Amino acid sequence: MDFNSKKEKLLEQLNKATGINFDITDSSLSEEETINKLKELVVHFNVIDSKTGLYRLYLTGELAYSDAVSSLSRFHIEENIPRQVFYMESHQSYTKESVSLLKSMLPESHDVVIELDAKHLIVILNYQITPNEESVKQNANQFLDMLEAEAFTSFKLSYCSPVESFKEMPQAYKSAVLAMQIGKTFQHNYRIYDYESLGLGRLLFNVPRTEVETYIERHIKADILSQIDEETLNLLDSFFENDLSLAETSRKMFIHRNTLIYRLDKFADLTGYDVRKFSDAITVKISLMLYNYIKSQ
Repeated sequence: MDFNSKKEKLLEQLNKATGINFDITDSSLSEEETINKLKELVVHFNVIDSKTGLYRLYLTGELAYSDAVSSLSRFHIEENIPRQVFYMESHQSYTKESVSLLKSMLPESHDVVIELDAKHLIVILNYQITPNEESVKQNANQFLDMLEAEAFTSFKLSYCSPVESFKEMPQAYKSAVLAMQIGKTFQHNYRIYDYESLGLGRLLFNVPRTEVETYIERHIKADILSQIDEETLNLLDSFFENDLSLAETSRKMFIHRNTLIYRLDKFADLTGYDVRKFSDAITVKISLMLYNYIKSQ
């Protein structure tokens, strides 16, 4: 990010914090000194006067740990307790009602909801003991269910494992943001993405585009993949999730076993791959994921 972009971003943050429009027309400071001075002003207005401001700047890397930790006692923030960082993205701009609903669901006064922008929120939960995976998923589902039922707003949510100290929170936030990017690319039909559960997606997300295109060209060409309809894609996802079981997939998809077989046969005729065979299923799974990766760029 160049000097002007950084400057405008910081001036915008000052405007949000104070309600005053700032402009720099003349300065004896260097560009680096100007940016640092603006950061100091942002810290003053957003951190010293606001707990959510402290969290927001610290999580997004705009406030160093050494600067953030000095303000913890002011806001009664404990440094070494388990915390969970949830990153949330709405399909459209969320309402103030969505924020109020989330705040009403927070069990502890130290928990916070942070408004990043018109479509993104962060929820931070504090714990006495580190929660298990099931508890974390339960919280995630409760947030999304409540927002859909009461605020009529659809969100996606991502997270990584809980962290044990304040110092680890920026990395947890980065992992949650990355989980959202990977999840929307490879599991767009899902609404919750756990960073630790995106193993194959995390691996493929870092493959160079040229390698991706080469793989698809050698296996299932992009023009063939583009012909696969949404219903078939959902059926394949279910088939893979149910360990290539015809019976279980039929039950979960509410279709007759013979209908499922017929559709898999049609897919085999189109692509040359029979996903009932393990090796073919792997090739199709990876090809579809890589095709979604290309489309997302």
